[in-house]
Amino acid sequence: MALKRTSQPFIISTSVSESAPNTFTQSEIQVNLNPLDQEVLLILAVDIDCFAPDVITALNTAQTISVSTSGQTGVVGIENSACIAAQRIDVKTDGIDHVSFDRLLAAGPTSSLIDYVSILATNNFFLQTEGVNNLGAKGGNVRMWCVRAKADSATYAALVNSELLSQ
Repeated sequence: MALKRTSQPFIISTSVSESAPNTFTQSEIQVNLNPLDQEVLLILAVDIDCFAPDVITALNTAQTISVSTSGQTGVVGIENSACIAAQRIDVKTDGIDHVSFDRLLAAGPTSSLIDYVSILATNNFFLQTEGVNNLGAKGGNVRMWCVRAKADSATYAALVNSELLSQ
């Protein structure tokens, strides 16, 4: 795969909020890549700040956010090839005590052999959020560290095809 970096690292910061409590909501973010130059976006790392779910006596609650390369019909996890990053916070209760679980996938390279977590070849990416048993609408914030790169023809065609087929 031939990729040549054409920019210095930069940050994209954005957010997503549910349209109503416990309602799947998706937001599309434009990145303005140049397809004529076979430009892609190398995503170096992702930070997700998922808003905390409500703590409600005798009721389990949760909030989830995902970032994906294509539009989805629900929040996705790392089992989905379109998923760039995801976070889920659960509040579990036995009716008296509460405990919180925060699941955030490794959103930066975990090996010295990998220098990015995802490649975006189309002009947009998507944020999804959905809560479970929350009293109010929730959501979260996302920050991505990226660089622009130029792909060779075969690599660019494969990346675009892969993104479009994952919708």
